[in-house]
Amino acid sequence: MKSFLLKNKSNTQVKVLDYGCRIISILVPSSTGELIESVLHYPELNDYLNDKNYLGCTIGRYANRISEASFQIKQEKVQLSKNENGINHLHGGFEGLDKKMWILENQTDTRIEFSYLSKDGEEGYPGNINIHVIYELDDYKTLKITYLANTDRETILNLTNHSYFNLSDNRKSIDSHFIQILTDRYSPMDENHIPIMPFDKLVHREVYDLSKGAKVAEKKEQIINANYIFQPDHKFKEQAILTDLNTGRKLKISSDYPSLQVYFGKFLEGGLIPCSGICCEPHYAPNSPNIDIFPSVVLKPGDQYIHNITYEFENY
Repeated sequence: MKSFLLKNKSNTQVKVLDYGCRIISILVPSSTGELIESVLHYPELNDYLNDKNYLGCTIGRYANRISEASFQIKQEKVQLSKNENGINHLHGGFEGLDKKMWILENQTDTRIEFSYLSKDGEEGYPGNINIHVIYELDDYKTLKITYLANTDRETILNLTNHSYFNLSDNRKSIDSHFIQILTDRYSPMDENHIPIMPFDKLVHREVYDLSKGAKVAEKKEQIINANYIFQPDHKFKEQAILTDLNTGRKLKISSDYPSLQVYFGKFLEGGLIPCSGICCEPHYAPNSPNIDIFPSVVLKPGDQYIHNITYEFENY
């Protein structure tokens, strides 16, 4: 297990770990030159071996949940591991991509690329999938993540990053944050956080409405998990804005994924304080393989999986 440092001309610094292909630090320079930590992390590298929070990791093969851990491909049932309460499949299973040792492909001062070959049958998934993840800093304060993959057999794939952001000077709380999700649609969910009909609903007058923004302190107990829906046009767009009201620090999250999951860290454990970090995860919606109105997550031989996420930090 080894960590790697990316550093650009503005002294923005990102540390990534080959175990789980994860972000373990994002240090953003302030106007005075002070480096401000902007994500949650463990004190020691070995702590990640026992991580139950998916801290900063690459999530897959399927980010989020699949109901009853099954879906169909070509009318054939695929049974995945039931790693959430013995019922559903969550974040790729018992030994998902977050628990794999990734191979370093290449690195420069501002760019690093990892790969992992997920073999046919891992956690029940069909197909050998060759996955590449690229982390790249621009010259200022933006981190870009690129996901690339191909398969030798028809399968499904849904990759994202699971960083917990905290832009404030208080590492124990996210109460000073303001969150805006730039869409007016969301997915109603059942008690197991699986989307239910009508699957795609206008958020107006709902507790989940973050389209105009809201204080996290007022929403963190009302919203446990929420999936927000964007136009499935594959266009890269701004999806979420986090602001620390005390300092003015801001994070803009953009992606070409059709959904974004918001999680306020209510169930953080392992020495981490509940609701001390915010996850905003661009991805395909939960249980998409079983819901026809959601964009397809099927990956076929000859197809190229490619998606991008950016984290743009401002006002530091």
